[in-house]
Amino acid sequence: MKTNKEDGMTILEVVIAITILLMGTVFVAQSNSVSYRFLGQQELRQQMVFFAAGAMEAALEGENEDLTSGRITAKASLDVNIPELLPRGLTPFKVTASVKSPNISDVEMYNYRYNYDEK
Repeated sequence: MKTNKEDGMTILEVVIAITILLMGTVFVAQSNSVSYRFLGQQELRQQMVFFAAGAMEAALEGENEDLTSGRITAKASLDVNIPELLPRGLTPFKVTASVKSPNISDVEMYNYRYNYDEK
């Protein structure tokens, strides 16, 4: 009876094939995890932009209180460095929306408010 040594795969070949398959699976799982983390950061940043827009509307109406919703805080500030080339009655201000996370930067929006009292 003759035996052929090339009838199947050796144990070493199977171990190498499984290792390569597991490395590919780990890479896909890790990239999926990273993409979900960035998706969460992007959604939080989008919420910060909408929250800052709402705080800007409130600041245009003259309310300068700090607004807080969940993890997001928005502050209106009149401390804006703009040259004095503005028409009389316009006051520059900015709204900063922030979150207590080191990975997400603050959202800043600038606008002007007209002071009807000044002539």
